Amino acid sequence: MVSALASQVISNVPAVIMLSGFTDNARALLVGTNIGGLGMPVASLASLISLRIYAKMPHARTGRYLAWFTAANIVLLVPLLALAPFLMG
Repeated sequence: MVSALASQVISNVPAVIMLSGFTDNARALLVGTNIGGLGMPVASLASLISLRIYAKMPHARTGRYLAWFTAANIVLLVPLLALAPFLMG
């Protein structure tokens, strides 16, 4: 849960690097940061890259894109967080 939440603020790759020194449970850390790639656009560098590419398009509606993107990611994030304990075996 901590790694998924940290990913929402500092992106998932920096979150796993930062948190790796505080846990011996690599599996939970990796599941959390992978799930944490969903949610806010900053949660994954790939999401920020796609946003930047889209924003450069001639008729881009960046606000609408962000709203739909964030809503879809949160819809996926919530159930995956609920399933996380089962994903870790």
